[in-house]
Amino acid sequence: MKTALSFVALLLLAIPVAQAEDRWVTDEFEVMMRTGKSNSQSIVRQLKSGTKVEVLAEDKAAGYTQIRLGAGTEGWVLSRYLKRGPTAQLLLPNVEARLNKSEAKTAELKKEMSELKQERQKLENQVAELQSSGSSVQQQLDRVTKLSAGTIQVDDQNRQLKKRLVESDQQMEILAAENKRLGSRSNREWFLVGGAVLMLGLLLGLILPRINWKKKSSWSDF
Repeated sequence: MKTALSFVALLLLAIPVAQAEDRWVTDEFEVMMRTGKSNSQSIVRQLKSGTKVEVLAEDKAAGYTQIRLGAGTEGWVLSRYLKRGPTAQLLLPNVEARLNKSEAKTAELKKEMSELKQERQKLENQVAELQSSGSSVQQQLDRVTKLSAGTIQVDDQNRQLKKRLVESDQQMEILAAENKRLGSRSNREWFLVGGAVLMLGLLLGLILPRINWKKKSSWSDF
C-alpha cells in the first residue's frame, strides 16, 4: 500500500504543472473554395484571410456565395467567411501608419506648443521690460517737463530783470541828464552871484572912500 502511494506521488511530481497564461486565437485561417455549394464538393483553392474576391451570386438558403478571384478562377465559399470590408489584418498596417503619423504630429505639435510657450514667455518678459522702461521714460519726461517749466520760469524772470535793467539804465540816463542840467545851472548861478559880488565890491570900493572923505570934511569944519 505504501509502495503504491509512493509510486502515485512520484507520478504526480513527474507531471509538469501547467502555468496559467493568456493566449489569443489567430485571425489567420484559410477558406476552402469549392466547385459547388457543399462541403462534399472538391476544393478548388484555399483562400487566405484578407483575400479580395468578386461576388458573382449568392445562395442564402445554402449559405454559399459564388466568387471569382483576380486571376479569373471561380468557385463557391461559405457566405459567413465573407465580409464587406477589409479584415483587421489588412487594416492594421494602415491603422499603425496613421497612428505613427498621429504620434509624430502630436510630437510636432507638442514641440510647437513648447516653442510657443517659450516665445510667449519671451514676449511677456519684453513687455515687462518695456513697461519698466516706459515708467523710467515717463519719470524722465516728467523731470524734463519740470525742468522745462523751471527753465521757462527762469527765462521769464530773466526777461523781467532785463526789462527792469533797461528801465533802470534809462532812469539813470535821465537822472544823469538832470544832474548835468542842474550842475550847469548851478555853475551859472554861482557865476552870476560871483559877478554880483564883484560888482558890489567895486561899488563899495568907490563909494566908501567918498563917504569917509565927507566925514573928515565935516569934522574939520567943527
